[in-house]
Amino acid sequence: MGFVLGLGLALFVGLGLYFGSGIFSKDVHVIHLINIGMPFVAATQPINSLAFVFDGANFGASDFAYSAYSMVLVAMVSIASLFLLSKSNGFVGIWIALTIYMGLRTFAGIWRMGTGTGPWGFLKARLLP
Repeated sequence: MGFVLGLGLALFVGLGLYFGSGIFSKDVHVIHLINIGMPFVAATQPINSLAFVFDGANFGASDFAYSAYSMVLVAMVSIASLFLLSKSNGFVGIWIALTIYMGLRTFAGIWRMGTGTGPWGFLKARLLP
C-alpha cells in the first residue's frame, strides 16, 4: 500500500513541479534547476515510502540498535558518494547521491526482515518448517 501511495505521490510531485515551477521563481536559471531536480524528487518517492515503512516496522519491533548501526553505515557510504558525485556531476550528482542514500535505507530495512534476524526471527521460524 505504501509503495502505491509513493507512486501516486511521485506522479503528483512530478506534474506539480513541472507545471508549478514558476510559482517558486521567475528566474530562468532557478526554473532550469527545478526542472533538473524534479525527476529525481518524483522518482524517489516510492523508494522513500518504502524506506519509511521499513524504518517504522523496525522501530515498532524495538530494533533500535540495528536501525542506528545501519544508518551509520548508510550515512558513511552516502556521504562518500555525495562528495564524489557532486564534484564530478555537480547538481545532478547531489541528487544521485540522495537517491543512493534512500535506496540504501530501503535495502537496510528489507535486509533485516528478509534475513529473519533480530526481532524478526519469528518470521524465519514461521516460514521455514
